[in-house]
Amino acid sequence: MTEVMIALFIKHYFADYVFNNTPSNKHIYGSMGSINHLIIHMLFCVLALIFLIPIHLALLATVFDGFIHYHEDWLKSRYLYKRKGLSDRHRRAVTGFDQLVHMVTYVVIAWTVT
Repeated sequence: MTEVMIALFIKHYFADYVFNNTPSNKHIYGSMGSINHLIIHMLFCVLALIFLIPIHLALLATVFDGFIHYHEDWLKSRYLYKRKGLSDRHRRAVTGFDQLVHMVTYVVIAWTVT
């Protein structure tokens, strides 16, 4: 379980921070930027899991992660986009909650596939 969680955390770092060149239009459902970001996450997810768990579980986990990640990012972006006057503290709290949801998703995946 630990190896799967670490692999997913590393995946998240690379997909969300190193290779994230998504324009700020993730608040638009189905936008090209949000779809590109989703593809990066799903590709990295498969690569992170394929050597640790059976392929069918890696694919199911990737679909689950992609669904949760896409919708969480969209909800966060939509919320922040509509509320331009929020304090930095409030914006950080919303972004932090977004990251928490992603981490809990990885715990659920690791628990389910191991």
